[in-house]
Amino acid sequence: MLAVFLSLIDDEPSRTLFEQVYLGHVHTMIHVARNVLHDYMLAEDAVHDAFLHIMDHLDAITEADSTRTRAYVVLITRNVAINYYRKQKRRAESNLDEFSDYLSTEQPDPEVVLMQKEKFQELLASISRLKPALADVISLKVVFGYNDDEIARLRDITPSNVRVRLHRARRSLALDMLEEDT
Repeated sequence: MLAVFLSLIDDEPSRTLFEQVYLGHVHTMIHVARNVLHDYMLAEDAVHDAFLHIMDHLDAITEADSTRTRAYVVLITRNVAINYYRKQKRRAESNLDEFSDYLSTEQPDPEVVLMQKEKFQELLASISRLKPALADVISLKVVFGYNDDEIARLRDITPSNVRVRLHRARRSLALDMLEEDT
């Protein structure tokens, strides 16, 4: 990788300085990036980007082995690694958002589903005990989801008669359900 960086630098003194910085600090930079990212491959990418930044600002470095240079490359590496970390975190959150519909835990509780089925069976049993004229209308409305006009056409009665029969059927069902509870 060093050869690629050196090929991007035009003058010989800058190339020599960069080579000394690279060889003297690359392991420290990888260590710093790994401490932030906890991933060796991402740390190498971060160090690569840090070296690109250092190459653009090589005039800020006067000596390759000074503590000031070491602090400078560590600071740049840490900042680049933190940026990588933030990007990874955003990417992970956006990926999670994309799949949130599939990861949803909004599935009904099995106990609730069982209770609903039992209540529905009780309702069907109560409907079967109604007069046939009332049972037909309430079944078409509740079980099959027809509206009043559709029920009127199917049963060959008026929509107002459908509403009267629905009212009577609901009242009878309520009384029947109350009697079962007691």
